[in-house]
Parts: sequence; C-alpha cells; structure tokens
Amino acid sequence: MSDRSDTVHDVLTYVLKVWLAGLAATLFLPLAVGAAALDLLLGLGPTDGLLGRVLDASAAVETGLDVHGHRTRIELTTDDAIADREALETA
Repeated sequence: MSDRSDTVHDVLTYVLKVWLAGLAATLFLPLAVGAAALDLLLGLGPTDGLLGRVLDASAAVETGLDVHGHRTRIELTTDDAIADREALETA
C-alpha cells in the first residue's frame, strides 16, 4: 500500500478503536458501580465479588482493542489479575 492509504487505514482504525473503547467504558462504568454496590451490600471481597469480574472483563476488552497498537504494550495474564486481587486483600 502507498503511504497515503497506510495513513488513511491507520486513522480509520484508530478512530474505530477509540469509539469502541468509549462505548465499552460507557457500558462498564454503570456495571462497575452496580457491582461494587452489590459487593458492599452482600459483604463480598475483591476476590469473590462481582466488581472483580467486571474489572477483569473491562481489562480484557481494553487489551483486545489495543487502541494504540504497536505504540503500547499491554499484557493481561490470569496471574496478574490474581496478584492484583491478593494485593488488594492485604492492603
């Protein structure tokens, strides 16, 4: 492809990914607040609560979208999520 078509492709891909990330954030925000409220009401902690599941799903979507492509490096592993939750429990 030519430089022009590469640029058009890059900008259209970026705009689509940013739009999808915004849509995901719009959906995950009320889910996170609701999940946190339910966790508080039910006395659930960070490892067994709904909020952790919502945050994991949000992180997976963010990783999948990879808005900035090769300019960033985002890695999500189950071990990282577990370590983050364990750190929250001990804090």
